[in-house]
Amino acid sequence: MEGKGKTVYPVFSKSRLIGIIGTGHGVGCTHFSIMLLNYLAGYLRREAALLEFHSSGDFERLEEICTGKIQDKKPCRILQADYYKNAGAGELEEALGRKYEDILIDFGTAEEGNMGEFWRCDSRFVIGSFSEWQQERFREFEMKNRISGKKSWKSLAVFGSEETRREFARRYRIRTERIPFSADAFAVTEECGKFFGKIIAEK
Repeated sequence: MEGKGKTVYPVFSKSRLIGIIGTGHGVGCTHFSIMLLNYLAGYLRREAALLEFHSSGDFERLEEICTGKIQDKKPCRILQADYYKNAGAGELEEALGRKYEDILIDFGTAEEGNMGEFWRCDSRFVIGSFSEWQQERFREFEMKNRISGKKSWKSLAVFGSEETRREFARRYRIRTERIPFSADAFAVTEECGKFFGKIIAEK
């Protein structure tokens, strides 16, 4: 539902909106989104959905691999969770109408994603990387949005050295949590479960 360029959320919705955005391509934003979704839906048994708010086409490929076909209808059910491919304001309104407990939105990259919608989410996660070719975008995002007075978010990373992470914390006061590595985004290990429980509980 649109109103002067902004999405107007239905008042009856009690869903928690969780926004996830990457500081660049290949930092693990979609992998993290699927991991978190499976933690909420499979581990905590909450009604949850994940919306693909970018044009990568990853969810369509995921649907074909997991179900053997691509359907026009949305959402696609995989294990205990729903996936909305190629989503936008209409799919978000539909998801809110279904009254999921948690609605995750994968916004893709900060350069391409809908930052206005990201800042309106109840919880916000920024996925960056300390790899040499990606760390500058991470720093730029943090510094730019800190100066502009944006609402708080949680910074996370899976790639890059621990030494660089500590240096960022010291020099730029960027506090970043390390995402536990998981080769399978659908498998919630004990380490991942503890990690997600911690970051979701934190305000």
